Amino acid sequence: ADHFILGDFFVADRSPVRFDPRMTLKEDYDFTCSHLAKHGEVVRCNRMFVRAVHETNAGGAVSERDSAGEREREMIKVLKEKWPGVFWINSKRGDTQVVMSWKRRKLK
Repeated sequence: ADHFILGDFFVADRSPVRFDPRMTLKEDYDFTCSHLAKHGEVVRCNRMFVRAVHETNAGGAVSERDSAGEREREMIKVLKEKWPGVFWINSKRGDTQVVMSWKRRKLK
């Protein structure tokens, strides 16, 4: 129940959870948290592999990124505000990447 679902490909079936239109980046993390908050768990299937270019392909989230990483950092700030305790900077990958742990969330 603590898994992150990467946004390149996922299936959401019969859920009222929707994407937050404010999230122009990191929307897959936010959607995962919204789904966990509503349903308490996610199912992640590691037996299916989708071959997709990630972070360098044209369009989508890639077109939202800026070379300085400011938009990524803005979205990380929103994630941290919406989901206290769940996200922290992934120091191994720079300040525009996060680690997610749902079990570390701070309940209001």
